[in-house]
Amino acid sequence: MRTPVVVIHPCTLFHDGLRQTLKKSRFRPVHIATTPSEELETYLRSLKSCIWLIGVERCVSATNDLVQRVVTTSPGVKPIIIAAYQVADDILAALKAGACGFLCQNIPGEQLIKSLELIALGETVVHPRCSWEQTAVEQIQASREVEEDSSKSHAKNGGSYLIGNSNSRSSSPLMDFAMEPLSESQAGDCVPSLSRREMLILRMLMEGASNKVIALKLVITESTVKVHMKALLRKLRLQNRTQGAIWARNHVKGELSNAPTLASPAN
Repeated sequence: MRTPVVVIHPCTLFHDGLRQTLKKSRFRPVHIATTPSEELETYLRSLKSCIWLIGVERCVSATNDLVQRVVTTSPGVKPIIIAAYQVADDILAALKAGACGFLCQNIPGEQLIKSLELIALGETVVHPRCSWEQTAVEQIQASREVEEDSSKSHAKNGGSYLIGNSNSRSSSPLMDFAMEPLSESQAGDCVPSLSRREMLILRMLMEGASNKVIALKLVITESTVKVHMKALLRKLRLQNRTQGAIWARNHVKGELSNAPTLASPAN
C-alpha cells in the first residue's frame, strides 16, 4: 500500500518534478497546492496518516504555527520542511513545532525518497546540506523541555542525517553522541579497533534495529550491512547479533545504555 503525500510548494515545476520522482516509489501524491489554505488543513485532518511536504524559501513562524496546529489534532501527519535557506534556529523551531524533517530544496531525488522512508518509519531527518551548526546541537541538549529518558542518536553518512525518533512530538530532536572508533582501551586488549561505520552499526544493533533499518539510516544496501555485520562480529569474536547487542550494552559508552529501542519494520 502506497503512502499518501500532501504537498505545499509555490513552484509548479517542483510539483511536476516531485510527481516524476515519486512515480516508482511507495509514496503517492494525493493533494498538491501552491499555498496553504483552510481547505488544505481540513483535508490533512481527514487523513489517518500521510507525509506532508512543505516547500518554503525560509521556514518562518507562520509555517511553524501551521505545522503545530495540524500535528496537534492529527498526529499521524508527518510534516517535512523543504527550504531554500537553512538556519540553525529555523531548524530548531520547525522540529519543536512538530516537523519530522528539514530538507534542502536541491536534495537529489534518491536521497529524498530515502529520507521519506526513514520518516515514515518514525525517524526525524535533517539533510546534511542544511546548515546545521554546533550551536544548534548545544541548544537542543541544553533544553529543559526534553525528557531525560528519551536519549537519541544521529548518524551522518553522505546521505540523510538522522537525528532521532519522531514518534514522541515532545522528545529531543537530537542527542549528540561521539562517533570515534571503539578502541582497545574501551573494549579490552583482545578486541581490535572498530571502524566508524562498524561503531554506528553496533550502536543501532544495540537499539534493536533490523538490517533494513540500518541500511536506510546509513544509505547503503542490506547486503552491505550484512558484510559489515559479519566483520564486526568476527572482530569481537561473537557468533550472532544477539551477542553483539549484549556486548554493546556492556562496553559502549554509558550515555547509550538507556537509548530507546527502535521498532523494526516488518520485512
